[in-house]
Amino acid sequence: MGGGPFEPLSVPELPNAGSGTENERLVSSGLALLLGPFGAHRIYLGTTPKVAIIYGVTFGGFGILVLLDLGHLVFSKDLKSYRNNDRVLMWGKPKEPITPQ
Repeated sequence: MGGGPFEPLSVPELPNAGSGTENERLVSSGLALLLGPFGAHRIYLGTTPKVAIIYGVTFGGFGILVLLDLGHLVFSKDLKSYRNNDRVLMWGKPKEPITPQ
């Protein structure tokens, strides 16, 4: 049973397909351990290049930011708030915009 030009190729679904949270947690934690001072775990999670530059120049916040990031990556329930996060302190709450009155 092949996938010819008139028949779509069927791919069996794997259990837990689409829930890459644990895999993402494992990869980002491993990158934080191995290349954390250069911000590799932050690049993997989709941050802006300025954060990686700050991590590289300060060698991961002198190692402190990397350890804090690692703790948050390992012990937090959901990594959604850390994806595509452009703040250097990824666990900090964003500032509320100031609106003129």
